[in-house]
Amino acid sequence: MSGDSQPESLVGVFLAEAAEGLEGLRSALHPADGSVPPPVSVQPEYIIAHRLRGAASLYGFIGVAGLAEVMEGALEGAAAYPSAEWPGFVEVLRDLLEALQVQIDRINRLGAEDQAACEEWKMRHAQHIPSPAASSGPSVSAAQLSDVYLLPELDAEVFSYFAPEAQEYVEAIEASLLKLDKEPHNPETIQLLFRTAHTLKGSAYTVGFTAIGDLIHHVEDLMGAVQEGRMQVTSGMADAIFKSVDVVRLLLKRDSRLLAQVRGEFVAVQQRLQRMAATPAEAMPVVVAAPVPVAVPREVPAEPPPQVEAQEAAAGEAAKAAPKEIEEGAVIRVSRERLERLLNLVGELVIGRGRLEQRLLVLEQLSGQVLVYKNRLSESVRSFEEKHAFTLPAPSAGTGDVGGAGFNALIDFGALEFDKYDDFNILARRVAEISADVGESMSQLSGSIRKAREDMGHLQRLTLGMRDEIARARMVPIGTPFTRFRRAVREMARATGKDVNLITSGEQTEVDTVLVERLVDPLVHLVRNAVYHGIETTAVRVARGKPAAGTVYLHAAHRGNAAIIEVEDDGGGIDVEKIKAKAVAMGVVRPELAASMSDSEAMKLIFLPGFSTADTVGDQAGRGVGMDVVKRAIEAINGHIDIETEKGAGTKFTLSLPLTLLISTALLVRVGTDRYAIPLASIREVVLPARGAIQEISGRAILQVGEEAIDVRSFALLLGLDQQSSDGPLPVVIVRTSTGAIGLAVDELLGRQEIVIKALGTLKPFRESCFVGATIDPEGRVVLVVDVSRMVGGRRAEALPASETAPTALLGEGTEEEDLLPSFGPPASGILLIDDSLSVRKFVGRMLEGGGYEVDTAVDGEDGLRKASARSYQLIITDLEMPKLNGYEVIQALRTRQQTKHTPILVMTTRAGEKHRQMALSMGATGYITKPVEEKALILEVEQRIGATGARA
Repeated sequence: MSGDSQPESLVGVFLAEAAEGLEGLRSALHPADGSVPPPVSVQPEYIIAHRLRGAASLYGFIGVAGLAEVMEGALEGAAAYPSAEWPGFVEVLRDLLEALQVQIDRINRLGAEDQAACEEWKMRHAQHIPSPAASSGPSVSAAQLSDVYLLPELDAEVFSYFAPEAQEYVEAIEASLLKLDKEPHNPETIQLLFRTAHTLKGSAYTVGFTAIGDLIHHVEDLMGAVQEGRMQVTSGMADAIFKSVDVVRLLLKRDSRLLAQVRGEFVAVQQRLQRMAATPAEAMPVVVAAPVPVAVPREVPAEPPPQVEAQEAAAGEAAKAAPKEIEEGAVIRVSRERLERLLNLVGELVIGRGRLEQRLLVLEQLSGQVLVYKNRLSESVRSFEEKHAFTLPAPSAGTGDVGGAGFNALIDFGALEFDKYDDFNILARRVAEISADVGESMSQLSGSIRKAREDMGHLQRLTLGMRDEIARARMVPIGTPFTRFRRAVREMARATGKDVNLITSGEQTEVDTVLVERLVDPLVHLVRNAVYHGIETTAVRVARGKPAAGTVYLHAAHRGNAAIIEVEDDGGGIDVEKIKAKAVAMGVVRPELAASMSDSEAMKLIFLPGFSTADTVGDQAGRGVGMDVVKRAIEAINGHIDIETEKGAGTKFTLSLPLTLLISTALLVRVGTDRYAIPLASIREVVLPARGAIQEISGRAILQVGEEAIDVRSFALLLGLDQQSSDGPLPVVIVRTSTGAIGLAVDELLGRQEIVIKALGTLKPFRESCFVGATIDPEGRVVLVVDVSRMVGGRRAEALPASETAPTALLGEGTEEEDLLPSFGPPASGILLIDDSLSVRKFVGRMLEGGGYEVDTAVDGEDGLRKASARSYQLIITDLEMPKLNGYEVIQALRTRQQTKHTPILVMTTRAGEKHRQMALSMGATGYITKPVEEKALILEVEQRIGATGARA
């Protein structure tokens, strides 16, 4: 068939594409300076010949397709051609190019090719037509592989595009291999693997990474043989291809320090692939589950073109249409470094917004103070006006002048007939006008502050939106590395002789790309651990009534502002008794203490360095590395890990991780004169303990929270600082660590805040510190961000011998634990006065201070509860009618809190009705007085509640 049945318009499309392809080949084979082009410059052009071959086959020009195939094979194997014979070979290629040009011109004139001429050319140059076995290039030794071959000089921008693309192809090859492991004769998967290898090979040659192209060419040859039915996919072939993609990953790292390793592994896998390709067809057991398309011989022109070639040509057409799709989708590539710079700028914007909000808060406070002063001025003006503005001036006794005559002329008017003014009257009026002007200005100022607050809220929403969008641009699906886990399961199952399936879900859950990179190794450890330690052997599973094949579940999801990853197996669960026995054998726990351990305490022992319950030592397990590595890696990215297990049913590890590492939410605390940030992801809860709630047991400060006893440490002493004394119990921040919950006593809680984490640098003091970075607070001060696990673990390690570094909390033998007890200050003192009236707070506060009492004031019920939570008072006095929370709600809240459950509460209100009194007393008030109150009566009431000893000396 010579294209006679093709519409003229379609033949025109083919001719245009062919002309463009031939021009590209001509530029490569005929350099402008007339020299002989080196192999490295012409090898990437094989892709042009490949496209020409596919297009010619699609349009029925079999002769042209045959010549293009010869060109493709010759160019692809150019690098392996003997250098001495290369110039003569280039002349053959140039002659082949002219033969192609003649045929294209003939199709343009006559609409048909000359197949006989094409076959004649091929016969004359048969010695230059590469065979399938030789097309991959000869085998070489490690010594023959030059550094430039393995680590070529590539354009940085080109490589930045090629590397992620190659990584995607590598993962696609692995995914296809894993499917073939279950369905070795699936023609669609075989075709997909072949096409992926072919595309990766072409991309590598195009950018000049010949080593990758040559290696993947071997893979393509094997899969081509599988497609044609000459070979079948075996476990050995799959292993060899898996090893090939491992070598490709090493090559993509472009690390000169790995050259020796890469050189050895490259040669080993290349020779292995070549041996497989050279295996005679009759020596390979061929079992084909479904017909595989085979290329139709060229000698039969009446048959349709090969299906594969048609697909390749269709792919070429899709490539032509791609620019339109790109224009519509507006897709561009942006480097991660640029996104990080943008995110850093957004972080600076967040800090700037925080500063502006702080300034606005100060302005609001000043506005409130001015409003108080204005009210006092208004009161004074009103009093002055009542005294002078409406008082008639005395009649003047003056005589004579015009002014006097004018005034005396008004004497005949009565007081009700005409208003008369003197200087006091005028001053009173002017002061009243000034007061009104101040009031109007204050009203405008309040309105401006309110609008500024609204604008600040809008700015906050824009900033957060910008931050989220930029952070989202850095995010990738967490399922990207899941293919590696499938491979890990396959290898471990084979190594242990178990039958294991991996089920994944939530692959599209997105997290920061940096997190994905740093999660791969810990997750591989967990998956391998599940296969090796969790899943039982087939015989054991069947005996227990379980399915013969074990299952490992890998699930990812978003939960709030965190990403949750669960690694679960349906194996035998964690053998707690075996863990205890191993811990005793290692000398990290005493036998009597091990016997008294709970299951949750015992399970935490698996995070000890070097701890393993494996009976044998192998490549994948029993080496003492794994769970401690996982713990450190997860904590290094501000995450934490939890364990759930059930004997005979399986184990689940849950990893909680932040979505991004650059911008986070933290709790700011004050310790001494310094401020620190604790990532919110590390905090379980915050407790404000009542007096006596923290008890000393065996030299430790223990806080009972629910049914759990929390070991409380001084934040200051853990950092090596001096513990400052305080006026009341210190707030306790309960944080999660790998060995359980720990309470950190701090001096003050400053509130929750979004922070931008900046790296501290690579100096050794920073690397070995317990800080993961630093941030800037709204007031412009540098605040260190704490890694609580490192802080608690590091201090414990310093205090104990090397053999007892990890399980100290379980052993109860810390030699310096008494030094870590926090100072909880003196008992409750002072009086808290809660009232929404400034006048009452000032007036009553002075009465109490005059009686020798220390007084704190709160502006409303909500403020009162906050202050009552921050310290312990001897007495709380509260109004009933207040905004936000009324007095009854305040009493109820105070009585439900352990800290204020027994604190005397005195109600002071204008409501004198018995109904109000009884309700207050029934809810827990210990006294009830009505306003206005006399000083003596108030002091007497206070003394009855707390005694005269509550007064300051």
